[in-house]
Amino acid sequence: MIPAKHSNRYFYHFTHMDNIESIIDNGLISTNQKNSRGISHVNVANENIQIRRSNTQVPCHPHGNIHDYVPFYFAGTNPMLLSLLNNKNIDQPYVVYLAISIEKLNENHVIFTDASANTHNLPNFYSDPQHLDKLNWLQIDSKRWGTPRAELNARMAEVLVHNNVPLDWIESFIVFNKLCKERIEGLFKEKGLEKPKVTYEPFNDTRFYFTKFFFKDSENFKDRHNETLVTGPNSLKELYNEITDDIIERRSQERPFNPSFKDVKDALIKIKNNFCIIEELRGIYELETKNDAHRNMVCEHTKDVVGNLDSINYFDGLDDQDKAIVKLAGYFHDIGKGPKTKWKDGVQPAYADHPADSLKMMERILIEEFEDLSEYEIDSICFLVGYHDIIGDIINNGRTKKELIDLNKSGNDLNMLAALSLADIKSINYTWYFTTKMGIPNLIKNVLS
Repeated sequence: MIPAKHSNRYFYHFTHMDNIESIIDNGLISTNQKNSRGISHVNVANENIQIRRSNTQVPCHPHGNIHDYVPFYFAGTNPMLLSLLNNKNIDQPYVVYLAISIEKLNENHVIFTDASANTHNLPNFYSDPQHLDKLNWLQIDSKRWGTPRAELNARMAEVLVHNNVPLDWIESFIVFNKLCKERIEGLFKEKGLEKPKVTYEPFNDTRFYFTKFFFKDSENFKDRHNETLVTGPNSLKELYNEITDDIIERRSQERPFNPSFKDVKDALIKIKNNFCIIEELRGIYELETKNDAHRNMVCEHTKDVVGNLDSINYFDGLDDQDKAIVKLAGYFHDIGKGPKTKWKDGVQPAYADHPADSLKMMERILIEEFEDLSEYEIDSICFLVGYHDIIGDIINNGRTKKELIDLNKSGNDLNMLAALSLADIKSINYTWYFTTKMGIPNLIKNVLS
């Protein structure tokens, strides 16, 4: 029997919204079952970890390897989701949690561990619920987002269900927004099934999603508390396309009133002479940064990036128009870190979503501040600003190259992006600069092929 003090608990599996129909049709099935039955799904897992799990043997009944099981976590506030989110490999609004009662541990094909099964040092595996007291519940129940590395694995204790989980085991679908709730309910209705329980957080006094509520002390985020902490790959692509199209359409319908710049080259001259010429650049002037990567004020880093471009071989190979575009994007790439009033005490913390915020700010700038801009210049500037970090993230931080492939950019576009990326990273960390520089030729080759 489940010890009484744990009887009100659940364990949780998170997946992509696009997998729900398959789960309705087939149940929630293990990776090996999916492969053998040819069932495709949207993968939200870390590829390197999955390779390790596929070779990890389970030492107790019903044995097999980890990929013979459907994995769940006891923890609702899940460091694995936070890691995927910070690596920009997932669109959190489309993540759905499945909640299953802890009573299912009484089934003879359900086992659990006292730590993550992702590591080389295996956790302890248990089939008897009486061993639940051996888990570190203080960590598992923690509402903290960050977890000390020494305690992380204990927080990620798992439940493993052999082969498949029947649909009727799912007590609730937990969703980020109304769109996912309506889609799940609609799928059940289409298939003639009883309406499922679909809830928003908190569920069982637990919160599951990471939002900009994290910056609740900042006045500028007061209307953004329910927004995802980091913009995911599909959402960023949609944002880039929408903003680019909107700028082009609005510029075709109206002329800017009293613009600061005649064109791109005029902007470069004027910004060099007066960094604070427009409000977005004033917002990062003398903005201090408090994180492990950056040491300079944001404005000084920005100037360094523009200055570094002349030493980058990818920049040297561009024509004059593209060089001007990349330099202008260099001035604008970090404006999303500002304004200074965005942050408590006027000091900017590490903020992974600044490229998306920078891209949003480009809409006003490119509509109102330029007398002449071609569609090519608009698209190129928005692309470079919104994706200035993607090459470094792919090579150094595990961001998937599929995001870059899906943008369907030309070799010249990628050379422009490589130039800005290297200039940016060179201003931050020379080791990262070297590894990125070495990795770019192969990355570009793979993306173009």
